[in-house]
Amino acid sequence: SALQQKMIGENLSHFVSIRQFVSVNSNMMRAMKLVLKRHGLSVSKVAILIGGPDWPTSVLCGIMRLSLPQIMLGTTPVVFLIFPTCLTGALLFMASLETESGNPQFPWVGTAAAITASLTAMVQFGSMIVAAYYLERAADKCKDEIEAIEIDQEVKEADDRDELMRNCYKAVTQWRVVPLFMKTMLLSSLAMITASCYMVQFFASMCFIEHSLTDSVQYNLGGNPLNIFLPLGWVAIGLFFCSDDVPLDVLYMGKGASKETCRLRNIGAYYCMSEAEV
Repeated sequence: SALQQKMIGENLSHFVSIRQFVSVNSNMMRAMKLVLKRHGLSVSKVAILIGGPDWPTSVLCGIMRLSLPQIMLGTTPVVFLIFPTCLTGALLFMASLETESGNPQFPWVGTAAAITASLTAMVQFGSMIVAAYYLERAADKCKDEIEAIEIDQEVKEADDRDELMRNCYKAVTQWRVVPLFMKTMLLSSLAMITASCYMVQFFASMCFIEHSLTDSVQYNLGGNPLNIFLPLGWVAIGLFFCSDDVPLDVLYMGKGASKETCRLRNIGAYYCMSEAEV
């Protein structure tokens, strides 16, 4: 946990794109920061630290630059979460032991293992529910304290740039304003993927050689796995990949058009700064 927080989280915190990806300026993340930066032990702090996934929680603590000793202190009660899991594993192992006559060495262990497995699932699931409850509670009842937490200005600027870009992209990709050749490409892509699916679904015997997992590639396909495709199968595969490529081309053209739209709105410099960082 300490290595994840210090070696991974804090190093990742230097990148604006990472801080933006985890939404450090969101109310939920600031509520989490508010709860976790408190000193000592509290039910809400412990619930978040041991109820959330261990790797993401530790890395997020590093990204938010929280105190390592306080986080380690709050993580200590995780022993109560681990104990039922270890007990279940031990009981399952004991249940597998047999006497020389083939009878279970501990007949009662099977029932005990089932009970502890259920208890483990309840503890694991319950800890996540409690963590979500206290996060929601903090976000709802501590609004003034959350608002007092300083906003990450670099992330805010990046979010503003992305929001402007999304608006421009949405504007230039409206169907009524999309150029005719882009509409033609999209409709062609739809036709190709539809044709490919119909070929594979209804004419499988004309597309592929019959081959099962237990069949030998050496004897059934002449040692070449690609021999499974018949001529019509290659056509279906070709249509599939072409249909995938067309939307990507349209996406890139849409992004280019949206950047041009933003430039015409005199915000080109705003985006150039973002691209320079990348």
